[in-house]
Amino acid sequence: MRGHGKRRIYSEEALNEIRARANIVEVISDYTSLKQAGNSYKGLCPFHNEKTPSFTVSMEKQLFYCFGCGAGGDIFNFVMKIEKIKFRDAVKMLAERVGVTLLESESPEAREARKKLGRLYDCMEAACRYYETVFAKNPNAAEARNYISQRGLSDDAVRCFRLGYALKSWDGILKTLIESGFSTEELLSAGLILPSKSGKGYYDRFRGRLMFPITDVAGRVIGFGGRVLDNSEPKYLNSPETALFQKGKIIYGLALARNAIRNKSRAVIVEGYTDTITCHQFGFENVVATLGTALTKSQAKAISRYTSQVIMAYDADTAGNAATLRGMEVLKNEGADVKIGVLPIGEDPDSVLRKQGKEAFTKILEDAKQLIDYKLHLIISQVDTSDLDQKVKAAKEVAQILAGVGSAVERGEYAEKTARLLKISVEAMLEDINSLISVQGSRKAGSRRFQVRDRFGVSRNTSFKDDIAKSCGSGTAQVLKAERLLLRIMIDNKEIFETVEKKLKWDEFSDKRHKKLARAIQTGLDVFSEDTGKNSLTPAEVISFIDDRETLEYAAGVFIGEGEELPENLKKAADDCINVILEHNLVGRIREIEKELMSLSGTGKMQKSRELLAEFGYLKKRISEEFRPFRGIL
Repeated sequence: MRGHGKRRIYSEEALNEIRARANIVEVISDYTSLKQAGNSYKGLCPFHNEKTPSFTVSMEKQLFYCFGCGAGGDIFNFVMKIEKIKFRDAVKMLAERVGVTLLESESPEAREARKKLGRLYDCMEAACRYYETVFAKNPNAAEARNYISQRGLSDDAVRCFRLGYALKSWDGILKTLIESGFSTEELLSAGLILPSKSGKGYYDRFRGRLMFPITDVAGRVIGFGGRVLDNSEPKYLNSPETALFQKGKIIYGLALARNAIRNKSRAVIVEGYTDTITCHQFGFENVVATLGTALTKSQAKAISRYTSQVIMAYDADTAGNAATLRGMEVLKNEGADVKIGVLPIGEDPDSVLRKQGKEAFTKILEDAKQLIDYKLHLIISQVDTSDLDQKVKAAKEVAQILAGVGSAVERGEYAEKTARLLKISVEAMLEDINSLISVQGSRKAGSRRFQVRDRFGVSRNTSFKDDIAKSCGSGTAQVLKAERLLLRIMIDNKEIFETVEKKLKWDEFSDKRHKKLARAIQTGLDVFSEDTGKNSLTPAEVISFIDDRETLEYAAGVFIGEGEELPENLKKAADDCINVILEHNLVGRIREIEKELMSLSGTGKMQKSRELLAEFGYLKKRISEEFRPFRGIL
């Protein structure tokens, strides 16, 4: 049974309390966008790349399952898998989220590490409050307040994003937090101070800067970005890498934007802190920013947990264009549908909103371009069509891009459009494109390898395999379906379970995972019936008695089903399932006898042959007399 580890033990009461309080749909929605579909919720699987949603979450059963890759389980399994942590850590994370107190035994080392991490969070929160107070009240922060006023940021926006100011003094944060009880070691670990070059003493890392707190997805302060208010360098300074802060993994504003991203099924990514804040102030609450222009794979994954629709609205300059193209590729590799909001040259989202208003930025997002359109836009917008050399060079670049378009109709439309803009012959453009396609085709033919993939774009060898021997044909598929249905019925009614237990041995199930599931149901009913008098189990309770990962994930798929409702007459359905299973086993035994009889032919072992023939006749008679056809259930 899960929850019993070497270092920490959690009671079943605590686990059940977490299950009762934690909303599995809400928890999973922090990582991937879900939409209601009947009694369940569906979305793109966060564990493999897919374009068609195959990931299902059942609020009623408190389970998730991906019919594409086979990932599945309860809320604890999801957190373990998505965060790549152990069971005890997933329990602790969820307990903190829903306010359940855990009675646990913890090693001294683990306790000390947890305490240090907690102190770092406390230190960063104290620093944030200090910078906020300085910004709001200190006379020496007037320059920062004036800057914010000139940028048009409202008081509400300042409070929402918790903007602050670091004084120009060398020891403002150092003195304040030491007086608050934090040590210099803790301030160093948090990245708030630096040792002096002389080796004597320390000084503040951030001085004379407007401070932008950076939070994790839970809203906890983990770092800062500081902007100078004069022309000194560097213009922006971020916190260093710490136990809390890893720049390449953080999305600025995600804690505030995640609900809007889910609700609108779209995220907008901008470059800067101020761009983000201004967008939120104007009502674009699904806007976030990268910490710098380079979008990383980790950041793309973080965004993709909430939506597959992304618009990039980076600054309209050379660096911004290059970063946009790189970012699009990274996001596309994570399965996102990416578009580009094309800003006027020399503008950013902040300036567009302040100068032209909400309608102008809305139009930019509505007119967002697909990758090919954006690449063609970048090429054509920089061409002087009166210069032949520029036109030839641009046409070659366009041909390279369009040669990768699979649809001939789409290629033709793009070719006609770009030829017109470049003022060249569309026939010449198509000839260049087709020449490149021919070259690329011959190269692919030499290296192509056949690979079977399913409709979700993943390997067919998943944990949701039926393990059906092809020689058994549809009969095996039918018995597997009967076993899955019977398992679902067994957890719903103890009386039916006891009937099944009398008629079937668990080893008579044909799939080893079904055998383990049946035993888990038996254990669960024994435990809960004795403790609480319960006559049924929830799927999550059954899963808690399964230890091996493959069976656990498979069980989630069995109990969720794929749009399959239970029959109204559960007792009749259970009897039919039992009959199919027993008949299947008898047919299997008959086939074994047939093989044995063939092997005995010509050996002279007449007595053994007579015994097998007698058993063969008896089994045939049983099948014809005892087992009714399995109608209406499968």
